[in-house]
Amino acid sequence: MIAPAKPKKMPPPVAEVIDFCSGMGGLALAAEMSGMRILAGVDTNSTAIRTFGKNFPQAKAINGSVRSETVLSQCEQLIDSAVSPVVIVSGPPCQGFSAAGSRDPSDPRNQVLVAVARAIARLQPRCALVENVSMLLADKHDDRLLKFEEVLTEAGYHVAKVLLDASEFGVPQKRVRAFFLITRRKIKEKTVLERLALRKKPAVSAESVLQGLPPSMVRPDDYDDETEYGIVPNHLAMLHSKAVKKKIAAIEPGTGPMSYRRLHPTRPSNTLFSGHRAPPAHFSEPRSITTREAARLQGFPDTFRVYGAFSNQMEQVTNAVPPPLASTVLQVLVELTRITCRQDA
Repeated sequence: MIAPAKPKKMPPPVAEVIDFCSGMGGLALAAEMSGMRILAGVDTNSTAIRTFGKNFPQAKAINGSVRSETVLSQCEQLIDSAVSPVVIVSGPPCQGFSAAGSRDPSDPRNQVLVAVARAIARLQPRCALVENVSMLLADKHDDRLLKFEEVLTEAGYHVAKVLLDASEFGVPQKRVRAFFLITRRKIKEKTVLERLALRKKPAVSAESVLQGLPPSMVRPDDYDDETEYGIVPNHLAMLHSKAVKKKIAAIEPGTGPMSYRRLHPTRPSNTLFSGHRAPPAHFSEPRSITTREAARLQGFPDTFRVYGAFSNQMEQVTNAVPPPLASTVLQVLVELTRITCRQDA
């Protein structure tokens, strides 16, 4: 009798990841795309953390604050049981820094950035990646950024800062983000940018990335986020009045007011904003884009489903970092961290 073949032992993941201020999981998805295993996501937004939990069922979805002793203790336990180096990723709330937000240096949401630094200092991961809006590097936020870096420096880390446009890394959207690569050994920003330059991709148009979607359905009055509507999840359109449809139809693609700016078919989208601004309008149909179309413009696959109230789903998507961009940065971070570790040896 032939003995059954032994199951192959899977190699450990490149790294294991905790995502602070995870939102629905843009950075976690980027880490997963980079061969990492997600240990946990932490966020105070119960709707966003529900979306996270649904899309990362093997991870621990923690509805809580990065400042919480209970939350940090849970993360310490997860790190103790990890089989690979641990990486912390985080996209703290950016509304206090963003040009589309309050732009108020005293906005209480700005304090979360330093809280994330303190969590990294306490948990001592192999390395970390923090991302935020480009406005964080403006002079008026110097004090906050200096404190962020001081906390990490005192904990034995170095910080390299780079500004990147998602449209240069295969994302069909012009979206500039600041990334902070946090490592044990100092790495030069020039080195980071040189390695990233090798991974740049040609611009992707809005039309090309939205191709293949079925016609959108109008959101039903009794919408339920657990119900399947059509073949592709989250592909439901707002119910516009005839007047609004007429207004959108009169706007030339690539132009229009902030509330109904139309996509241009042959160009990447402009930055997608959340909050009070309406999403952009479709380039060939007189309607706002659907949550699924926004997710595609952010670089999320159709398998990534967004949960929560219909009115909240667009905000979750537009608050996220584009996963293809963040995945590229994570790959460079891990690559350089491995190099510096070999130098330490």
